[in-house]
Amino acid sequence: MRTTLPNFRGCRALVLHRSDSNSATLIRQLKSLGLEVEVRWPADAVRADGFDVAFFDADLGYDGLFSWPSDRPPIPLVAMMGSEAPGRIEWTLSQAPSAYLIKPIGSTGVFSALAIAFHTFQTQGQLNETVADLTRRVKARPALFKALLIVMERFGIGDAEAYQLLRSESMNRRISIEDLSQMIAVKPEATVSILGDGGKRVLRRAT
Repeated sequence: MRTTLPNFRGCRALVLHRSDSNSATLIRQLKSLGLEVEVRWPADAVRADGFDVAFFDADLGYDGLFSWPSDRPPIPLVAMMGSEAPGRIEWTLSQAPSAYLIKPIGSTGVFSALAIAFHTFQTQGQLNETVADLTRRVKARPALFKALLIVMERFGIGDAEAYQLLRSESMNRRISIEDLSQMIAVKPEATVSILGDGGKRVLRRAT
C-alpha cells in the first residue's frame, strides 16, 4: 500500500539543541517547510505538550532530558547525531527516536527525516496497540473458557453453539467477546439476562 507524504505546514517542532550552525540549518529548513519552531537549550524534563515533533541533540542528551518513559515518546523524535561513541548511540537508541539526522546538517535531509519520523511513529503506535490488544485477549482467555462452560451448562448446548451465542451478543453490545465473557464469569447467575434475546431464544427452544 502506497504511503501518502504528510503536509507539515502548521506543525510545531521543538528543537533541543545548542545554538550553532547545525541548529541554524535545521531551523531554516523547518521554517521553509511551514513548521513553527521553538528552540530550547539547556532543557530538562521536556514535555511534548503543544508539539508535533521534537529534534534533539543526541551528542549532549542525558537521562532526564524528557519527562516521558524513554521507550514511549508521545510524539515523533528525530535524533541529531554526530558522535559514534557506543555510549552515545546506546543512549540515543534508548530514547526510541523515529528518525535520525547526521551532523553536520546540510541543505537537504530534513524533509526526509520528518516524513520517516511521522511514518515510523504512526506504524509503531499501531503495532503497540495491536500487541496490547493481543496481550489483553490472552489474559482474558480463562474468563472466556469459564463463560463457555457456564453457557453450555445453563442452556444445555455444545461448545460451538455457546461460542456463537457469546459472539453474537458481544457484537450486539459492540464489546469484545472477552469483555462479555468477563461479565458472565463474574456474575454467572445473570447469564440469561446478560445474553439478552439470544439466550432467551435458546431457552425457549430447549423447552
